[in-house]
Amino acid sequence: MKRREKLKRGGVRFSKFTLVGLLNAAVDVGALNLLLWLEPTRIPWQLALYNGVALVLANVNSYVWNSRWTFKGRSRHGLWQGVTFAGQALVNIGISSGLFWLLVRPILLHTEVSTYLAGNAAKVVSVATASVVSYFLMRYIVFSRRRPSRGSL
Repeated sequence: MKRREKLKRGGVRFSKFTLVGLLNAAVDVGALNLLLWLEPTRIPWQLALYNGVALVLANVNSYVWNSRWTFKGRSRHGLWQGVTFAGQALVNIGISSGLFWLLVRPILLHTEVSTYLAGNAAKVVSVATASVVSYFLMRYIVFSRRRPSRGSL
């Protein structure tokens, strides 16, 4: 395949990933705000729990759309893909949750900023950072054209 064609396909794939990412962000932020609306809180650990639930929902959405659309030609829906996607999701949740906690906790404990503003600001930064890492993990590991040998998984 020519270099130019590879770059074009990579650009299309990244554009699809970006659209799926925006949908994931809507699920993520929507779930967080729904939980805050149903049970408002300024307790940092409870807000972190809400964030975790929102992240799990967004990662399920991510798998469905990325495996069926973004990386459709590379998707195999086998054990290897499931295990590597779960690993990628754990990395994504770890990065996003860690940043969320580092950003939101001091705001809630030391200011009177509203929970919605603090939570959503922390969410945007943490999701954007974790999404960049996720793209590379999905592109080069989860949906890679290179497969492990049959004996490894």
